Amino acid sequence: MQEKISIAAIGSNDTILLFNAVGIKTFVLEDVNAVDKTIFELMNQKCRIIYISEDLYLKIPETLEKYKSAVYPIIIPIPLKEDSEGVGLKKIRENVEKAIGFDIF
Repeated sequence: MQEKISIAAIGSNDTILLFNAVGIKTFVLEDVNAVDKTIFELMNQKCRIIYISEDLYLKIPETLEKYKSAVYPIIIPIPLKEDSEGVGLKKIRENVEKAIGFDIF
């Protein structure tokens, strides 16, 4: 029987493995095609939330566009380096504004 994954995290280095400590299934990937394939497989397994490191998030605009209108999976960028691009906070702002109608930050 295939493992049901509700929440997953994808990153390009071992830092992403910290998510294992809270029970989140992790994937260390660097290749953009592998990221796209993994997101597709997670979607087919009915995964609800996928955290992805900002560096990979910025490299997969076509993949993000494919799932933009889908209810699930929710793909959330997260900063894993000190030199964050600010993408994670920007997406949170956009989602909050879309949900409640204005920016609370």
